[in-house]
Amino acid sequence: MTDKEPVLLTVLIESVTRRWSVAGITSDGRGVPLMCTEPGDFDAVVGQTLDEQASYLRHRLSGVLQRGCDRLWGRQMKPRHIVFVADEPLRRSHPDLTQRVAEHFVEWMTSPPVAFFICTDGWSGDAELTLDTVAGELDPTDQEILTKALPTLIQTLQDREAWEFAASKPPA
Repeated sequence: MTDKEPVLLTVLIESVTRRWSVAGITSDGRGVPLMCTEPGDFDAVVGQTLDEQASYLRHRLSGVLQRGCDRLWGRQMKPRHIVFVADEPLRRSHPDLTQRVAEHFVEWMTSPPVAFFICTDGWSGDAELTLDTVAGELDPTDQEILTKALPTLIQTLQDREAWEFAASKPPA
Protein backbone atom coordinates (compact mmCIF):
# COMPACT_ATOMS: atom_id res chain seq x y z
CA MET A 1 0.00 0.00 0.00
CA THR A 2 1.36 3.41 -0.91
CA ASP A 3 1.61 6.26 1.54
CA LYS A 4 -0.74 9.17 1.02
CA GLU A 5 0.79 12.53 0.06
CA PRO A 6 0.23 15.06 2.86
CA VAL A 7 -1.35 18.32 1.63
CA LEU A 8 -2.97 21.49 2.93
CA LEU A 9 -6.72 20.87 2.80
CA THR A 10 -7.86 24.37 1.85
CA VAL A 11 -11.40 25.72 2.06
CA LEU A 12 -11.96 28.93 0.11
CA ILE A 13 -14.89 31.01 1.33
CA GLU A 14 -16.23 33.65 -1.05
CA SER A 15 -18.21 36.23 0.89
CA VAL A 16 -19.24 38.14 -2.22
CA THR A 17 -20.89 35.12 -3.85
CA ARG A 18 -21.59 33.25 -0.57
CA ARG A 19 -20.11 29.95 -1.75
CA TRP A 20 -17.31 27.59 -0.75
CA SER A 21 -14.66 25.61 -2.61
CA VAL A 22 -12.31 22.97 -1.27
CA ALA A 23 -8.89 22.06 -2.69
CA GLY A 24 -5.60 20.49 -1.76
CA ILE A 25 -2.28 22.29 -1.95
CA THR A 26 0.79 20.08 -2.31
CA SER A 27 4.13 20.78 -0.63
CA ASP A 28 5.45 22.11 -3.97
CA GLY A 29 2.57 24.61 -4.15
CA ARG A 30 0.37 22.87 -6.71
CA GLY A 31 -3.35 23.49 -6.21
CA VAL A 32 -5.64 20.48 -6.62
CA PRO A 33 -9.25 21.65 -7.18
CA LEU A 34 -11.71 19.25 -5.56
CA MET A 35 -15.24 20.54 -5.10
CA CYS A 36 -17.26 23.76 -4.98
CA THR A 37 -20.81 25.04 -4.81
CA GLU A 38 -22.77 27.46 -6.90
CA PRO A 39 -23.11 31.02 -5.58
CA GLY A 40 -25.62 31.45 -2.77
CA ASP A 41 -24.72 28.37 -0.72
CA PHE A 42 -24.48 30.41 2.51
CA ASP A 43 -27.62 32.48 1.88
CA ALA A 44 -29.44 30.66 4.70
CA VAL A 45 -27.45 32.63 7.31
CA VAL A 46 -28.81 36.00 6.20
CA GLY A 47 -31.22 37.42 8.77
CA GLN A 48 -30.48 34.79 11.42
CA THR A 49 -29.11 35.36 14.93
CA LEU A 50 -25.39 34.95 15.59
CA ASP A 51 -25.97 31.55 17.25
CA GLU A 52 -28.05 30.34 14.29
CA GLN A 53 -25.50 31.60 11.79
CA ALA A 54 -22.59 30.00 13.67
CA SER A 55 -24.41 26.68 14.03
CA TYR A 56 -25.30 26.63 10.34
CA LEU A 57 -21.74 27.41 9.21
CA ARG A 58 -20.12 24.95 11.63
CA HIS A 59 -22.28 22.15 10.25
CA ARG A 60 -21.92 23.24 6.62
CA LEU A 61 -18.13 23.61 6.82
CA SER A 62 -17.76 20.32 8.71
CA GLY A 63 -19.44 18.67 5.73
CA VAL A 64 -17.08 20.52 3.39
CA LEU A 65 -14.10 19.13 5.31
CA GLN A 66 -15.49 15.60 5.11
CA ARG A 67 -16.06 15.89 1.38
CA GLY A 68 -12.59 17.38 0.89
CA CYS A 69 -10.96 14.55 2.84
CA ASP A 70 -12.90 11.97 0.81
CA ARG A 71 -11.78 13.57 -2.47
CA LEU A 72 -8.15 13.79 -1.30
CA TRP A 73 -8.13 10.15 -0.22
CA GLY A 74 -9.24 9.10 -3.71
CA ARG A 75 -6.23 10.97 -5.11
CA GLN A 76 -3.78 9.24 -2.74
CA MET A 77 -3.55 12.38 -0.58
CA LYS A 78 -4.39 13.23 3.03
CA PRO A 79 -4.66 16.50 4.94
CA ARG A 80 -1.66 17.50 7.06
CA HIS A 81 -3.23 20.86 7.97
CA ILE A 82 -6.69 22.34 7.38
CA VAL A 83 -6.74 25.93 6.15
CA PHE A 84 -9.75 28.19 5.71
CA VAL A 85 -9.24 31.30 3.58
CA ALA A 86 -12.01 33.87 3.19
CA ASP A 87 -11.95 36.77 0.76
CA GLU A 88 -13.39 38.96 3.56
CA PRO A 89 -15.62 38.54 6.63
CA LEU A 90 -19.00 37.14 5.58
CA ARG A 91 -21.26 39.86 4.26
CA ARG A 92 -24.80 40.33 5.55
CA SER A 93 -23.90 38.32 8.65
CA HIS A 94 -23.30 39.13 12.28
CA PRO A 95 -19.94 40.97 12.61
CA ASP A 96 -18.63 38.31 15.05
CA LEU A 97 -19.58 35.33 12.87
CA THR A 98 -16.25 34.80 11.10
CA GLN A 99 -14.28 34.96 14.37
CA ARG A 100 -16.67 32.59 16.17
CA VAL A 101 -16.60 29.98 13.41
CA ALA A 102 -12.81 30.25 13.04
CA GLU A 103 -12.24 29.76 16.77
CA HIS A 104 -14.62 26.80 16.81
CA PHE A 105 -12.67 24.90 14.17
CA VAL A 106 -9.28 25.73 15.68
CA GLU A 107 -10.46 24.55 19.11
CA TRP A 108 -12.23 21.38 18.00
CA MET A 109 -10.09 20.19 15.09
CA THR A 110 -6.66 19.35 16.46
CA SER A 111 -5.52 16.56 14.15
CA PRO A 112 -4.85 17.83 11.62
CA PRO A 113 -4.65 21.34 13.06
CA VAL A 114 -6.62 24.27 11.64
CA ALA A 115 -5.75 27.83 10.64
CA PHE A 116 -8.28 30.43 9.47
CA PHE A 117 -7.33 33.50 7.43
CA ILE A 118 -8.95 36.46 5.71
CA CYS A 119 -7.26 38.04 2.69
CA THR A 120 -6.28 41.59 3.60
CA ASP A 121 -7.29 43.06 0.24
CA GLY A 122 -9.71 40.38 -0.96
CA TRP A 123 -9.04 38.18 -3.97
CA SER A 124 -7.92 40.43 -6.77
CA GLY A 125 -5.32 40.23 -9.48
CA ASP A 126 -2.41 37.83 -9.82
CA ALA A 127 -0.36 39.27 -6.96
CA GLU A 128 0.59 37.22 -3.95
CA LEU A 129 -2.12 37.56 -1.35
CA THR A 130 -1.63 38.93 2.15
CA LEU A 131 -3.37 36.90 4.84
CA ASP A 132 -4.64 38.10 8.20
CA THR A 133 -4.88 35.36 10.82
CA VAL A 134 -8.33 35.03 12.39
CA ALA A 135 -7.55 31.91 14.44
CA GLY A 136 -4.98 29.12 14.59
CA GLU A 137 -1.55 29.15 13.05
CA LEU A 138 0.37 27.77 10.13
CA ASP A 139 4.12 27.31 10.12
CA PRO A 140 5.99 29.85 7.96
CA THR A 141 6.90 27.32 5.25
CA ASP A 142 3.29 26.19 4.82
CA GLN A 143 2.08 29.80 4.90
CA GLU A 144 4.50 30.64 2.10
CA ILE A 145 3.28 27.65 0.06
CA LEU A 146 -0.32 28.73 0.70
CA THR A 147 0.14 32.37 -0.31
CA LYS A 148 1.99 31.41 -3.49
CA ALA A 149 -0.61 28.80 -4.51
CA LEU A 150 -3.73 30.85 -3.74
CA PRO A 151 -3.77 33.24 -6.76
CA THR A 152 -3.71 30.36 -9.25
CA LEU A 153 -6.24 28.37 -7.25
CA ILE A 154 -8.55 31.39 -7.02
CA GLN A 155 -8.28 31.94 -10.80
CA THR A 156 -9.22 28.28 -11.26
CA LEU A 157 -12.55 29.00 -9.55
CA GLN A 158 -13.70 30.41 -12.90
CA ASP A 159 -12.99 27.08 -14.67
CA ARG A 160 -16.14 25.00 -14.14
CA GLU A 161 -14.45 21.93 -15.64
CA ALA A 162 -11.77 21.93 -12.93
CA TRP A 163 -14.21 21.36 -10.04
CA GLU A 164 -16.80 18.83 -9.00
CA PHE A 165 -19.95 20.77 -8.17
CA ALA A 166 -21.79 20.04 -4.95
CA ALA A 167 -25.51 20.60 -4.94
CA SER A 168 -26.59 23.19 -2.41
CA LYS A 169 -29.27 22.14 0.03
CA PRO A 170 -32.40 24.25 -0.08
CA PRO A 171 -33.05 26.21 3.12
CA ALA A 172 -35.11 24.26 5.66
